[in-house]
Amino acid sequence: MSEEIKTKVSRREFLKDAGLVVGGATIGSAAILSACKGETKTVTSTVTNTATSTVTKTVEVKGDTKYVCPFDSMEFNSVADLQAHLASAHADKKLDNIVSFTLNGTPYTLVVEPWWPVSMVLRDILGFYDVKVGCDFGNCGTCTVLVEKNGKQIPMFSCLMVAGELNGKVITTCDGLSNGITPSPVQKKFYDEDAFQCGYCTPGLILAATALLADNPKPTADEVRYAFSGHLCFCNNMTKTVSAMVGGVE
Repeated sequence: MSEEIKTKVSRREFLKDAGLVVGGATIGSAAILSACKGETKTVTSTVTNTATSTVTKTVEVKGDTKYVCPFDSMEFNSVADLQAHLASAHADKKLDNIVSFTLNGTPYTLVVEPWWPVSMVLRDILGFYDVKVGCDFGNCGTCTVLVEKNGKQIPMFSCLMVAGELNGKVITTCDGLSNGITPSPVQKKFYDEDAFQCGYCTPGLILAATALLADNPKPTADEVRYAFSGHLCFCNNMTKTVSAMVGGVE
């Protein structure tokens, strides 16, 4: 594609130099430093505009979670050990952009730009596409995630969070509510009651409902509507969605 002079930066241009650490070699400017239990998976996506880059994420079977230094590939058993190593061995490097957090039960340490939207980090860097992006302005609720605070799961719009806020957070997306085979009670109730239509807004609504029922197992219709007040359903299926959550799930 030929280069063009533009006055605004497109979303693709914004992402074009994002990359990941793979086998100790850094590709681009974003680095994933954790390897976790599970099957080996490689996810490759290509972002193109005036330049083309390939973002590759590799998750290796290692038995125990390891945190890998992006500068010398040394492995550590905890975030604290990794951060201590970075501070002592790589004090000359830019370390302010390293964040450590837990996502769906798996710890991650990433090199990010602090102003990146969390929705972008979750989708475009880590590949959690159950986090949808709608308005990108906090008006529709499709990008909702659960963030643990004082032992409670708080629904938050990930498009309004920035990557610099991720440090120390425990985050759950819709995928994290189940084991990939058995749906959570809220997910099952949505399915059984046809509480969705196109499904694009559904992950955010399921997470909002999950947080509501954790505090109030038997909500009234008004309480459900209040919990869903930050969410938009363009299919006009909200009446069914609300009624499915009234009285909770069994």
